[in-house]
Amino acid sequence: MADLSISPQMDAVIQSIYRGALESPPWQQFLGELRTLLGGNFATLLLRPPNIHEKGVVLNSAVFSADIYHAYNDTYFALDPFVNLPDGDVVTISEFLSVADFQQSEYFRSYLQPSDVMHILGADLWGSEGLLARLRVTRPESVDDFGDGEKDLCRLLLPHLRQAIEIHSRLRESELERSLYADTFGQLAVGVITLDAQAAVLSSNPVARRLIDTSRGLVLRNGSLQLEDSREQRAFGTLLAEVVSAHHQQLACCVRAFRLADRAQLQGLSLLLRPLPLSDRSGEHSPAVAVFISDPMAPRQAPSEVLTALFGLTPAEARLAIRLVNGLSLEEAAISLGVSRNTAKSHLSAIFSKTGVARQTQLIQLILNSVVTLAGVQVVEE
Repeated sequence: MADLSISPQMDAVIQSIYRGALESPPWQQFLGELRTLLGGNFATLLLRPPNIHEKGVVLNSAVFSADIYHAYNDTYFALDPFVNLPDGDVVTISEFLSVADFQQSEYFRSYLQPSDVMHILGADLWGSEGLLARLRVTRPESVDDFGDGEKDLCRLLLPHLRQAIEIHSRLRESELERSLYADTFGQLAVGVITLDAQAAVLSSNPVARRLIDTSRGLVLRNGSLQLEDSREQRAFGTLLAEVVSAHHQQLACCVRAFRLADRAQLQGLSLLLRPLPLSDRSGEHSPAVAVFISDPMAPRQAPSEVLTALFGLTPAEARLAIRLVNGLSLEEAAISLGVSRNTAKSHLSAIFSKTGVARQTQLIQLILNSVVTLAGVQVVEE
């Protein structure tokens, strides 16, 4: 039977490839391992080429000087002749370009030679949408060029690197999407708390943390979400148990709602509990329930330019409209804006004309059902 064993050093490099997808910055250990394995002085992984708009993503096993790093992004990337290699192939610069042309290039004389780089081993990985990654390992002039053994070893690693980069890309896209949704909830003044099956808080957004800190009936005790009122806590516990049970049974349709009692002059918070899908990660602290918290007292926010773009309102009309949305009467809005009631009435008449509604209640409904509240910045006072 053929020997299928992997050397400890090779095993460490392969593990570093997959572990690198979760590192920040990614693949630092892998690049160091690869540089050592191939006897190089530098190892570089380019994930996104720099351009005039952004610096790109260029990962290095070592950076001796920030000036050298920025010089590549700003100037020498465009002069690099060792690019656009065949997908998955491993070649050296001497196979790709004549030694004379390479050493006479400005890229070599101004960038590589001062960094003691003479030999380069490279591979490009291509995907359906273009360049996936560019891997380079270099050696100084005092060391021989890369041979067939180093090239073969690199070829063995490339399929692992391709898979790890694709995993990293998907994780990154999921994280960006999650951040977008979390930010959207924040703009809508919706608190979001993730709990495990024991009501221990696993994560929370800034809105939820603010509501907990402002004594609105929610508290954190020993890391668990609880309600200040004992009767409300018992009712909440019952609903939570139902949703946790639905989580284990994968019943996504089990949604429970709960409203806290009013406190002083503040209307009570509204809670919505829904089960989360079962996680591939086992353990008692895996996410089980999402709690959405709505504050009816939270002011609606919108920038004047969004109201202008959607409905053609002037800045003054936009400021009046958002005050009406936040529950002020026309007289209260006029006082808040420092204008007369007749001026406010004139603005309101213009708003009705531009939006096609005839009553304040219709105007409020129109604005709240539009994308205005997703903009999430305060009206600019001019």
